[in-house]
Amino acid sequence: MRTFAEEHGCRVREIPQGNIVRLRFPFRAGRRNPLIDILRRFGVWGQRCDEKRLPDIEWSREFWIGCLSGLIDTDGCVRRRVNTRGTVHGTAEFATVSPRLAEQVSDTLLRLGVANTVRARRASQTKSRSVSGHPIVSRRAVYSVEISRATALVRFAQFVDLRIGYKAAALLQVAREVEHVTPAQSEMHGYDTSVALDRVTYISAPMVREVYGVTLTPSGLFLVNGLVVGAS
Repeated sequence: MRTFAEEHGCRVREIPQGNIVRLRFPFRAGRRNPLIDILRRFGVWGQRCDEKRLPDIEWSREFWIGCLSGLIDTDGCVRRRVNTRGTVHGTAEFATVSPRLAEQVSDTLLRLGVANTVRARRASQTKSRSVSGHPIVSRRAVYSVEISRATALVRFAQFVDLRIGYKAAALLQVAREVEHVTPAQSEMHGYDTSVALDRVTYISAPMVREVYGVTLTPSGLFLVNGLVVGAS
């Protein structure tokens, strides 16, 4: 971001007690904000909050990791909880009112080998809160992408790069406390080690066969025996 600011003649103001860099763009006649120009080029500027999405482009693995990190930093949370028996559990969550963005985040996590679930929380129509005498009534559902399996949390913590200090610390703490949990050795859970260790030895000639797919909503990907599988 500093390099981008230098290239476009922008003023940079940094917050000394954190990792946040704010760019201030000069208002020049006939010239748009250069950052907005880039967002317009990819079609992600000016979207409604419930229609937000990422461009359908084949980005690199590094891009998606950075994107997921930023989404968790801004609209995500990390929770640590202990049950009555003293067992530690954790959850990393991203929340949005856009079902399409939640689907993209879920699919991206699955491509990186992180199992997750998407839950839709319907908005309450009660007028329990108000601002300046005007009641607040939420009309949109909130879609939460949750990572709660111990093995998924550990894998997620290995590659994600959170910049918000307390969230990064909470994720590392939870990952350390649950890293001793091993995947379920059951075909029912899809973690049969004999299957996971198989390798492709040869590829036969192409053939045409009728197949049956499984449609899942909102995500079209799921994990089977440690492999990412696409549904159609």
